[in-house]
Amino acid sequence: MTRQRSFLLLQGPQSRFFKRLGEALAAQGHGVAKVNFCGGDVLFWRGENTRIFNGPRSRWPGRAGRLMDELSVTDLLLFGDRREIHRAAIGTARERNVRVWVFEEGYLQPSYITFEPEGVNARSTLPRSAEEVGRAAEGLDPVQDLPVIPNSLRIRVMDTVRHHVGNVLLWSVFPFYRTHRPYVIGRELVGWLPRYLDRKGRAERAARTQDRLLADPGPFFLYPLQLNSDFQIRLNSDFADVPDAIRNVLASFAHGAPEGTRLVVKNHPLDNGLIPYGEVVAEAADRLGLGDRVVYLDGGDGKLLMARCRGMVVVNSTMGLEGLLADRPVYCLGRSIYGFPGLAATPEELPLEDFWKDPVHADRELLERFVRVLSHRALVRGNYYTDEGIDAAIAGVFERLALRPAAT
Repeated sequence: MTRQRSFLLLQGPQSRFFKRLGEALAAQGHGVAKVNFCGGDVLFWRGENTRIFNGPRSRWPGRAGRLMDELSVTDLLLFGDRREIHRAAIGTARERNVRVWVFEEGYLQPSYITFEPEGVNARSTLPRSAEEVGRAAEGLDPVQDLPVIPNSLRIRVMDTVRHHVGNVLLWSVFPFYRTHRPYVIGRELVGWLPRYLDRKGRAERAARTQDRLLADPGPFFLYPLQLNSDFQIRLNSDFADVPDAIRNVLASFAHGAPEGTRLVVKNHPLDNGLIPYGEVVAEAADRLGLGDRVVYLDGGDGKLLMARCRGMVVVNSTMGLEGLLADRPVYCLGRSIYGFPGLAATPEELPLEDFWKDPVHADRELLERFVRVLSHRALVRGNYYTDEGIDAAIAGVFERLALRPAAT
């Protein structure tokens, strides 16, 4: 019989996933408690097993410790390990030998979420060298080629809206709460609404630009942007923000890329529109004398562009790993799980100016072993938004937690 455990859940993804996971854990007799920090948390999890924290952040570490002691917590579950409230709770948990489990968006998408012990991304416990990967992969089964679990952008957007509505409606209950994102929702709506209204026009303009690009047989590199709110940019790279990264990449391209080569800068599909990236790219290209050698796409087909490009440059986007799996050379400017010799090239290995001239492919055997380790130690099939995806994710989480299969 599985030993009963006590799970404390903090902030999860903006969806019903944590509520469903908590119910599945409670159904097996485990202790379950959820801390709500804002109105959005309340709309997705309310009722029994709920604790409220609405005080100043300075009081949170003490409250977290008292909760762990009171509930005899064995496992701490949270989404993202770099939020201030989560960093404090992780430190408190480690002082008490409480196991820490971190969720994050999938290193591979759309059919996976990330679920790791201790930390994710730069704080992941995944191996960081070819030798470590080789040892970790020994005895692990090859990754199966399974059907895609479709995600839903519509559900994700609606869940995000619901979360922010909860924050607005219950702001007086949580007067000290501050989002981990760099913008408040009112500011983000200023950017989102025009993008939503112009979504068809943007898609058409991007498609025309992409068609012209792909009709030209000349070589190009792909540089996919990340969200400016991404902790990967803010804490796991040496760039101040995405515009800073853009200017640095274009400067390197101007100095090192062969004549006749172009650079395609592709915006993130979930960008909020607050930073005019088209203007940032155009200004940098003009200052560097690059002219039409730089193409900006606010849309387009990322996989098609990936298949045609000569190589990819990323800060530390998950698209870098997708590029490696598509047999594209990848250069990783920041700190990532795949940025080490044999997989993605990094500044420690060679200057970006050299990569433009001679992009280096990954070692295919090392990549296969790395994906095997990734699948067994970090990835869980499913997603946070659809019924099918949530069911699959809960089943995978239970397996990683060494629990009996969850009831469906």
